[in-house]
Amino acid sequence: MKDEDENKFDSIAKKLEAALEDKKEELANGELNEIEDTTGLENIKRLNTAIIEFYTTNCPYCKQMTPILEELAESFKSKVYFAKVNIENIPTVIEKFSILGVPELIVFKKGQEVGRAEGLQIYETLDEWIDSIHRGLRPMGMILGLSTKTR
Repeated sequence: MKDEDENKFDSIAKKLEAALEDKKEELANGELNEIEDTTGLENIKRLNTAIIEFYTTNCPYCKQMTPILEELAESFKSKVYFAKVNIENIPTVIEKFSILGVPELIVFKKGQEVGRAEGLQIYETLDEWIDSIHRGLRPMGMILGLSTKTR
């Protein structure tokens, strides 16, 4: 009986994995997209998984984070939408999203915030974190790193 239960579980798990792989995110183009107005932020509500980086142009940690996020965007192409928002150009996002420092990443699932990463992170940490959130294995998460305070 135990082997039969394990086989059923494995079968269900494989079907779930296949369903996740088949789900393509239409805007997940493998690029770190620039959001230039609040309308662009509204579009995340219809996406399954979206990662938004909040940054400033003079933040040294943000500059170091950009190539990491570009590589992750390519890695998660067709699965996760990646974008960045310059808080100097859209200052209203600071209060709306409670941004205390940059870079700050916020992960959204179907428009709802499910995780944050504040400060500079290494590729491996973000890759594992994003993958687990995308797959629904960790509904909330907060990781901290070096950041520049906004206030």
